[in-house]
Amino acid sequence: MLPTATPAGVRFVFDAAPDARTVALAGTFNSWVGDACMMERVTPTRWQVTLPIAAGRHLYKIVVDGTEWLRDPANPWISEDGQNNSCLTVDETGAVLLRHPGLSAATPGPLYARPALASPGWLHDAAIYQLSVKAFGGDFDGVRAKLGYLSELGVNTLWIMPVQPIGISGRRGTHGDPYAVRDFLAIDPALGDEQGLRALVDAAHARGMRVLFDWTLNRASVDNPLTQTHPEWFTRRADGSIYYAVPNRDYFAGFDFSNAELRRYLIDAMAGWIERFGFDGLRFDDSDITPLDFLEQIRAALLKVQPELAIISQAYDEFHHFASCDLTYEGGTRAILLAIARGEASGADLARYWSESTYSFPRGALRLRWLDEKEQPRASSLLGAALRPAAAVLLALDGVPHLMMGQEFGEPSWRDWTVLFDDYRIDWSAFDASIYAHYQRLLALRREHPALRRGEVAFLDGLPPGVVGFTRSTAQESVLLLANLSSGAATLPPSVFAQYTAGAAAGWDAAAGTLAAHGWMICLQH
Repeated sequence: MLPTATPAGVRFVFDAAPDARTVALAGTFNSWVGDACMMERVTPTRWQVTLPIAAGRHLYKIVVDGTEWLRDPANPWISEDGQNNSCLTVDETGAVLLRHPGLSAATPGPLYARPALASPGWLHDAAIYQLSVKAFGGDFDGVRAKLGYLSELGVNTLWIMPVQPIGISGRRGTHGDPYAVRDFLAIDPALGDEQGLRALVDAAHARGMRVLFDWTLNRASVDNPLTQTHPEWFTRRADGSIYYAVPNRDYFAGFDFSNAELRRYLIDAMAGWIERFGFDGLRFDDSDITPLDFLEQIRAALLKVQPELAIISQAYDEFHHFASCDLTYEGGTRAILLAIARGEASGADLARYWSESTYSFPRGALRLRWLDEKEQPRASSLLGAALRPAAAVLLALDGVPHLMMGQEFGEPSWRDWTVLFDDYRIDWSAFDASIYAHYQRLLALRREHPALRRGEVAFLDGLPPGVVGFTRSTAQESVLLLANLSSGAATLPPSVFAQYTAGAAAGWDAAAGTLAAHGWMICLQH
């Protein structure tokens, strides 16, 4: 019943109820179209399809009768994006790689034998802050005025969401989806002009910050003039009309990446933004449905423009680390921290997940770790009092940490990126100074201790279920993180902390060896 490699592609099998009329397979391999890949009934209840799938990670669901979207019950591997998708990875030979329990340094997965591409050194030390210009500061000058605030917080890399003009046709809300780009070469005048954007990037650089630009990669707005001047660049129905294959996105026009001229246009456009404004990197939206060879082509071209460029891929794809992208998303940590806080998982579950995800990826792959991101509701609303220890885990763990604007002060109004379709501003009146100070302290610790940025991770055994514990170690120092996400105090074995001195802590009683409910500490070795 598991997805299986065959000479013709990957075979998927599903057992449905006897009264099921249709069963389909939808995923990143067909832009999530619910009727693009129909399965065949081979017995009264069993359905099957074999589909050629390119190398890389693929997310999917089974679609029953066109309305019920289900995880594949035969496949235990669930995606890390918080959207409950089944997933698999296909290698260059067509073999299906499923993540199995028990992966470790001693028994890694097959892709771990291959090194990830070398990323610029500054990215290993980055702490990324994502913002919408309109929502965060109103315009470029408004964001520039808040750079001091961000410097004091301790982030060193800004991720600016799209600033191009937004499509009008099919627009949802007052302002529309900022990822529906009407002109890839222009700036939305509501945000400012070229001089204002250049001043913002220059001011960030003057503070030692890097700046990333968010790029909508595989589509344009349906009223982008390119749909008229170059209709051959877009995906089209049988009747010739332009469309975007992803369901419920009728205000988009999808690109046809088989067109070499389109690829050259987009690469030239990206290079132009980097040259004009000095961006240090790009973040690619929905890169999980973009051909891998195009991502590799982009990287090769843009490194000639900016040799220290970093690329973030909004994907969970192991193959993006070989020749195209520096960072892929990692949302499983958030999911497990939420489960630990609810008493549905333990710190040992996080340790197992970390090991299995680390040793199934290419060796040295950098992951973007987050509690908040643009497609998720606030973690603070879900974690409650467990927010502080969860933030301590995130900012002490390996990878590159990411904060979503307002996360650092408990901003309550963010729902997901669709709030940006209207005249949305983050609610500065809800500023919680204690939460801000907590993130500020954690970011300072990460900045002051190289082990928290580049040290090896070793999870601790024998801890109470609600406690997460691990060390980060280099040849020069070792740092211990302990975080209690449970609602009760936890008594810790003396052997856990005997060699460490608390450098920053909340709720720690050294004499009793107890960590209060929702307490945490980051300790240095004697």
